[in-house]
Amino acid sequence: MIVIGLIAIIVASSLIVYENGLFTPQELQLPTSPPWQRPIENFATGIAAADGKVFTIDIWGNINCYDAQSGKSLWNGSIGGYFASGITVSGGKVYGGTNGAEVGCLNEETGKFQWSFNALFSDLYFKKPPNSIIVQDGLVIAISDGVSVHNATTEKLLWQATSYAYSPSLGILYGNITDLNTWWAAGFPLGGDPFDGNIVYALGGNFSGEYVFKLNTDNGAILWRSNIASLNGITSVLATYQGQVIIENGNQILSLDDASGDILWSINVGASIYQPAVYNGLLLFGASNGNFYALNMADGAIAWKTKVDSQNLFALVNSNNFVTTSPIQVDPQNQQIYWSFAVTQQLGTSSGNVNDQYNGTLCSLDLATGNVTWTQQINDSGAFSNTPIGLAFNDNTVFLTENYALWMLNASTGNLIKSQQFDHYILPPIVLGNETFVAADLYLIALS
Repeated sequence: MIVIGLIAIIVASSLIVYENGLFTPQELQLPTSPPWQRPIENFATGIAAADGKVFTIDIWGNINCYDAQSGKSLWNGSIGGYFASGITVSGGKVYGGTNGAEVGCLNEETGKFQWSFNALFSDLYFKKPPNSIIVQDGLVIAISDGVSVHNATTEKLLWQATSYAYSPSLGILYGNITDLNTWWAAGFPLGGDPFDGNIVYALGGNFSGEYVFKLNTDNGAILWRSNIASLNGITSVLATYQGQVIIENGNQILSLDDASGDILWSINVGASIYQPAVYNGLLLFGASNGNFYALNMADGAIAWKTKVDSQNLFALVNSNNFVTTSPIQVDPQNQQIYWSFAVTQQLGTSSGNVNDQYNGTLCSLDLATGNVTWTQQINDSGAFSNTPIGLAFNDNTVFLTENYALWMLNASTGNLIKSQQFDHYILPPIVLGNETFVAADLYLIALS
């Protein structure tokens, strides 16, 4: 309650300053005026765009909808609660997560409240918002340290999974998946994208026997179980491709036969793998050895790999210096890949000021060969926010957000078009058509 009260004071103070015209966000000083920018009442914690509209959600669960072309406010709605984050738009509905592991649903056209449900969460004392909300195949999938799956139209609970369970004979299990009525399976859905209609890929067993299994969630039938000797690290489904289920497992990538669960191929790159992306039969990813890889998903062969860490930033990573990486972006027209990574060195304080050092690299690679087209070094210092690196590509411009800053670069040359430092934070950019949007400080901004 003390934390909530402090947040309320901060937000209220920001609004008083804003309403009296004393707060002048630095984004108003962009070298070239953006197409439009709209003031938002509270600091946004999430942003989404769909169907010609842009949506923001704030910590109080307020959701605002704007016309993507003009910035005109279309409606304001709320899912309630506090510490709200995450927003997803699908099938004429807008979904957001809030405290209590709750998911709320609004009508996309009107903002009218539709329904809400509490997602499964094992912590009985403090239930955070869901880590993510996935809407697909008529399902709403809310993921926290448990998984709840509801019908997207009726909100009916279909099945759920706890992150762990206890068996007198086996001890701690990886969890259990159940529809609460007719079936039960020991396991927990894998990370990444393990949901495909009535199919879910899950991790099961205990520390002495681990496996991946494929489950039919209509009846709880286990279609296959693939015994794997050791699962080191978080295991995620990266893709389903030509009868394969491709899984990340620590430094290793495995391909399982989707019909039987048998291992078809595997590769160990001997380094941490960052935010893999799938494009046209290739699995693209950067790694902590400083290389960027393109892997043929058909057989696991390396199509190419390229050294991208010319500054040897990954060598700086330790318990005090942490690495952050952006999503991978592909420009299909010019056959280019864009990726950014950075290391923050925690140098402590001096005269009461945080003087951490942020060093990053944004690179462009040729999709066919892996050759580096250009690189741009991103350097900053001071205190750093916990927002992730954001990267987007649109209309021959690369948009990079890091910490409190926005960078816009020419996608062909890497030349800087403009940059902007904000006072408080900036969320990762999102793209809708030819427009790119960011939420920064108390504004929603259309950049192109």
